[in-house]
Amino acid sequence: MRIPVYIDGKEEGFLIIERKGAFTVASAKLRDVGRVVRLRVYGDGEAYLGVPTPCGDGLCLVRRFSPREMLRFPAHPTYAAEQKREPEAAPEASEDREGRHVLWLGGRAHYF
Repeated sequence: MRIPVYIDGKEEGFLIIERKGAFTVASAKLRDVGRVVRLRVYGDGEAYLGVPTPCGDGLCLVRRFSPREMLRFPAHPTYAAEQKREPEAAPEASEDREGRHVLWLGGRAHYF
């Protein structure tokens, strides 16, 4: 099975999913987009594929899935794309009892 790989909404490559013995192998080949991408396959669910590495003039990824791992894999994959990123939380600013400004960042208080 061959499905497209989308990065930033554009088709940048392809993913081939095939059975080899007891394992299912997913191999991706895509254009070098100039940054690290984390691929997931989507369909009637989603599964993490990994981070493609440089090979030749693009990026490649080969991942083997055991029969047990395939239980979480989409039964009908339609495309692969970059993993959706969670928006970063903005730091919280407040004042303490003494009137100093407190900035909470990464679970730590910074006073100024």
